[in-house]
Amino acid sequence: MTGGQRPATVRAQVPVCDRAGRVVAHADWGWEEWRVLGEYEGSHHAEVAQFDRDVDRSSLMGADGWILPRSGARHGRSAVVDRCRRALLSRGWRPPAGRSSSGGGADAPPRACPTTT
Repeated sequence: MTGGQRPATVRAQVPVCDRAGRVVAHADWGWEEWRVLGEYEGSHHAEVAQFDRDVDRSSLMGADGWILPRSGARHGRSAVVDRCRRALLSRGWRPPAGRSSSGGGADAPPRACPTTT
């Protein structure tokens, strides 16, 4: 993609494949062409066994070149969108010409990140 283009529509439940091409996980949302995935960690992720699986999963995704912004119940929508935006910017995405990359509004990535209260 060229600078100034919006990312393609964010996709929910993005399949993540291992090096053999097998689907080994699904991220909550992401932009495959930018190799940016997002994860919302609910309260069950605090259980020891789930936490250990999450650490392995995140480490493997990172080792394969994915950026994985994670968020939990304490993070509001603006924090989640900011993390996604920063990850996309680090991969070369740029907001449309004449728009700022800071703050929300028209330059924000598509609205598919989860909302929290």
